[in-house]
Amino acid sequence: MLHTCHRVELVGVLKPDARLPQLTGARIATGLRAVERVFLVTGGLDSAVLAEEQVLGQVRSAYDDALGRRETGPVLNELYRRAIRFGKRVRSEAQPRNDRSLVDRTVRWIAERLGPEVRPASALVLGTGEMGRLLANRLAGHGMTITIGSRSQPRAQRTAEELPNASRHRSMVLEEAVRHAAKHDVVAIAVRSASTPLDRHHLETSHPLPLVVDLSAPRAVTSAAADLLGDRLLDLDRLGTLSATQPLSTTAEQRLRAVAREGAATFVDWWSTRSSGDGIALLRAHAAEIRERHLRRLRRRPDMTPEQLAAVEIVTAAMLGELLHVPTLRLQREPDARAVVSHVFGIEP
Repeated sequence: MLHTCHRVELVGVLKPDARLPQLTGARIATGLRAVERVFLVTGGLDSAVLAEEQVLGQVRSAYDDALGRRETGPVLNELYRRAIRFGKRVRSEAQPRNDRSLVDRTVRWIAERLGPEVRPASALVLGTGEMGRLLANRLAGHGMTITIGSRSQPRAQRTAEELPNASRHRSMVLEEAVRHAAKHDVVAIAVRSASTPLDRHHLETSHPLPLVVDLSAPRAVTSAAADLLGDRLLDLDRLGTLSATQPLSTTAEQRLRAVAREGAATFVDWWSTRSSGDGIALLRAHAAEIRERHLRRLRRRPDMTPEQLAAVEIVTAAMLGELLHVPTLRLQREPDARAVVSHVFGIEP
């Protein structure tokens, strides 16, 4: 189970005769589409901010939690090993000075709307999860005075004490903090449950209205408050439409999406042939490792353009697919395919 500020993803392995779970309002993907989605999510290519850097850590954390609860098996373990490796590749290719997270885009929107004449400003940050802490740190780094609101007063206090210039900031219980929302220039909300929503009556005494950012799912701002705020509200839907400095060029994004599709197809091949002693998977993994080793050398050459690298990756993938087609068919009929592959290619078991 992966729960971030704008998605909940449930990934599982079902027996062939099992029924899919009935999840109201959920979009369900199976087989190759599901595997490719795991790659895209882990790499941040399915995020509101392309190549979002926080999501890889969130995926790792969710996977570690599942491991600790013994909720994974060999299939999910292999899937996430490959997906996390892909996520690292996306992160390594993204440009560091561009928008890399929802927080980057959010803070830029706030700074543009406030303008320099309103500094120093005060900000109320509701939520002490990863996104709330990042927002608080970035806003404090812009010179704002921060109030942290959380259902746990000790957790809010710890978060406030970890901010730059800690003596300037304070903490409150969430319910009290929401009641004081109108006193702040900025209200940033990143909570997992909208049990204490920001409503119209919390804001009507504020002139001018604060800038409100709602990064919560479900939304933590009521429709009445949203109507009052108008364009002074930034939610997840609007966040994805903002113009941004993208960390990946169009060419790099297309190439990485192709790599994700190829990685998903290779995983499905591995999955479908596990019953034959993993021989086909071993052969494909060996071939893919050799290909990747040569591609890494090529990527280090300064005279290679992104377009040339993309063309080489596509051609070598097609070559390997054609080269391995007949051996794959014959290995499917081999009772000890893994031993045959190990012997022919000299792969240590």
